[in-house]
Amino acid sequence: MPSSPAPAPPPKSGLLRREALGFWFLGLGTLGLVRAWMRATRHGGFETDTVSLLWLAGSAVLVVIGAARIWRALRNAHR
Repeated sequence: MPSSPAPAPPPKSGLLRREALGFWFLGLGTLGLVRAWMRATRHGGFETDTVSLLWLAGSAVLVVIGAARIWRALRNAHR
């Protein structure tokens, strides 16, 4: 019985696969920033209420977390 060839090494995982959660946070945060901007400028000027400020702050936090995760993954990939 002939021996089988050695299995091929697994393919390198791409950035999208490694940091899907980071991209998810970045996308949700960006959509949240757009939504907060739309809510704050709904009546012409820039008027915020408590809900708009909470939406804006939460979205900004999501963008920062997502960008930090992606940046860290890129930095680790170059090492």
